[in-house]
Amino acid sequence: MNKKQTKSMMTKKKIAEAAKHLFIQKGYAATSIENISEATGVSKGNIYYHFDNKEGLFIYVLDEWEKEWMEQWEEQKKQYPSAIEQLHGIAKHFVINDYNHPLTDVADEFFSHEKSNTLVQNQLYKTINTRISYSQNLLSEGIASGEFKSDNALLLAKIFDTLLYGLNNTCRNLNMKETLDLYAKAIDTFLYGIASPETDHHKNS
Repeated sequence: MNKKQTKSMMTKKKIAEAAKHLFIQKGYAATSIENISEATGVSKGNIYYHFDNKEGLFIYVLDEWEKEWMEQWEEQKKQYPSAIEQLHGIAKHFVINDYNHPLTDVADEFFSHEKSNTLVQNQLYKTINTRISYSQNLLSEGIASGEFKSDNALLLAKIFDTLLYGLNNTCRNLNMKETLDLYAKAIDTFLYGIASPETDHHKNS
C-alpha cells in the first residue's frame, strides 16, 4: 500500500470511528453526514468519496464490529477444547459482547428504519449467512469427531443461530446473569433435547 492509499485508508477509518460515536450518542436517524463532517473536519464530498451514503457508512461500522467480534471469539476459542464447549462459548461471547454494547440499540434502530432498503437487507443476510457458515463448520467438526451424531450440519447451524438471535429479543429485560443462565440452558436443550429416553420418537415421513 503506497502513501496515498495509506492516507486514504486512515481517513476512512477516522470517518467511521467518528461516525460510530455519533451514532451511539445521537442514534442512527438523528446523525447526519453534516454532523460527521463537523466532527472529523472532513468535507462532505470526501466522506461521500469513501462511502456512498449514510447507510453504507453505518454498514461499514457494523462490518468492523463483526470483524472485532470474530477476532475476539477466535482468541477465546482456544480455551474451549471440544465442539460442545465451543457452542456454549459462542453463546456466552454473544451475550457478553451484545448485552451492553452501545451499538446494539443503534443497530436495531438502523434495521428497523431501513427495513425496506435492499442494500441494508442484503447486508443483514450477509452477516447472518457468515455466522451460519461459521456455525456449520463447527458443527461439522463435531460430527466428524463423533461428539455429535450424524446430521445435516447446515440445518443445525440455521437452528443454532436462530436460537441465539431469538433469545436476544427475549432477554431484553433480564440482567446479565439471568441472560447467561438462559443461554446456557438453551444450548443444553439444543444439544440434548427435552424428550426422556423412554419416549418413543416418531418422525414425520
